[in-house]
Amino acid sequence: MAMASPAAPLPPAGGVPDGVEPAPEWLCDIGAAERFASPEAIRGALLPEHVGEFDAAFDAALTAARQTLRLYQLRLVLQVWRRVASLTERDPDEYRGGARGGGRGTAGGAAKGWQRVMG
Repeated sequence: MAMASPAAPLPPAGGVPDGVEPAPEWLCDIGAAERFASPEAIRGALLPEHVGEFDAAFDAALTAARQTLRLYQLRLVLQVWRRVASLTERDPDEYRGGARGGGRGTAGGAAKGWQRVMG
């Protein structure tokens, strides 16, 4: 059981601390978390054109975690990128097409979720 610090009050029940909106539940989150348990696994599943965006998001989340001593943003960034990795692994050609606006999937749309978390 985690101990609460007076400087870091617990979030309200059902709420997300720091004014961060909760990420919507995604049916494949559990499987994606198992398959892509580490940032290295997530990065390895991404298309080459998405690796730089992942690196920037991950670095920003790590910086925020160091500054705030909270892991909420890092967890959310990893959740978003696990989803991207899962979709990419499922159908890289469709996901690549979505990134250009030609397919159903949108790498930019999914990956930009970290920007809402960080910004």
